[in-house]
Amino acid sequence: MANLSSAGVRRHGFTLLELLVVMAILAIVVGLVVMNGRPIVQGQAQQAAIRTMQQSVWQGATMAASRGVTTNLVLEGNELEVRNSNTNEVIRRFELPDDVTLNIADGTILVFTPPGKVLASSLNDLPDPFQITVNGEARTLEISLIGEVRVEGAN
Repeated sequence: MANLSSAGVRRHGFTLLELLVVMAILAIVVGLVVMNGRPIVQGQAQQAAIRTMQQSVWQGATMAASRGVTTNLVLEGNELEVRNSNTNEVIRRFELPDDVTLNIADGTILVFTPPGKVLASSLNDLPDPFQITVNGEARTLEISLIGEVRVEGAN
C-alpha cells in the first residue's frame, strides 16, 4: 500500500491496522480448522485401536492354524501379545495407545486352537458386552469362533 505524506513522498508497506486485521482473520481460520479437525483425529484413533484389536485376534487364529499349536491372546497393560501356549513365547506383539482400554483384566483374553478357531470357553469368559474404550467413547466388540471381530453399531 502506498501512502502520500504531507510532503508528497510515497511510503511503502502495511499499516499496523492492516496487519492486525490479517492476523485476526488468520486466527479465526486456524481456530475453525482445529475445532473441525479434532473429531476426525479422535475418530481415526478409535478406528486404529479397533483395527489393532482385529489384527491381534486374526493373528492369534492364523498362528494357531499355521503352526499347529494352541496360541493365546494375552493383555498386559497396553500390549496385546499372541503367545505359543506351550512355550509362552511371544509370537506377535501389538501396542494399544495409552488412552485405549478394554473392559477386561490383564491376562489371557482368548485361546486359539488348530485349525485357527477360538476356543468357545474363552469366548464365554469375555465380559458381556466386551468393549474397547478410546478417548472416553466405548464400542462393543463381537468375536466369532473363527476369529472375526465386528464392532457393534459400526458403519
